[in-house]
Amino acid sequence: MEELNLSDRLRLIAGLIKKGSKVADIGTDHGYLPIFLVKSGITDRVIAMDVRKGPLKKAEDNTRAFCVSDQIELRLSDGLAALEKGEADTVTISGMGGRLIQSILTNGMEKLDKSTRLIVSPQSELREFRIFLKEKGFLVLEEHMMTEDGQFYVIMECVYMGADYAPQTIEEAKLRYGESLLREKNESLKAYLYKEKRIAEGIYTQLSARNGQEAAVQERLEQLRKDLDCIDFALEYYNFA
Repeated sequence: MEELNLSDRLRLIAGLIKKGSKVADIGTDHGYLPIFLVKSGITDRVIAMDVRKGPLKKAEDNTRAFCVSDQIELRLSDGLAALEKGEADTVTISGMGGRLIQSILTNGMEKLDKSTRLIVSPQSELREFRIFLKEKGFLVLEEHMMTEDGQFYVIMECVYMGADYAPQTIEEAKLRYGESLLREKNESLKAYLYKEKRIAEGIYTQLSARNGQEAAVQERLEQLRKDLDCIDFALEYYNFA
């Protein structure tokens, strides 16, 4: 690959993106991250967006210089505004303050699908940003911290669980299955989760087929739905590469 002046922070972000992902890079600046993703074979297509014409023009020049202009689509966009729903399964946002990223996500929430991946590096207001993520339906799977040129950076790996995401459910999942086992993607736990999921789904199907609406049956169905929610949240740790 041609020499690309990519910061260690952006290299770390690139390393967190699953191979074959459809990526939208918000605030792409000069387009270095999208170029690296394409040139290194992580993905064959990136939508690179920026609200400023100047950096976007520079990104256009860079994509031509690295011969990837046919794989990187450049869009002038205020945050996620120019992104269509379903175009990206992974969204990257870095180099901005936490409040600005909150604004971008809030204004573009309808552009995200359930299970959309978010790789984000807020440069300020970290406490408030973590609260925002939890309240808006994002599950933070992992955080990374690094230093570069005397600056400290936090990079968060998140998945969008949907507007009906209940933060207490993932806390229950951690208690049931063990947070450290989930974070290390323990293979025995994974097999156990799929076994429990099959059992719960089977019981749910049987109970749902019963005639009548007995209170005890409805109560059991509600508990099974909660059990399945916990299992699904836990399995997201394995789905996130």
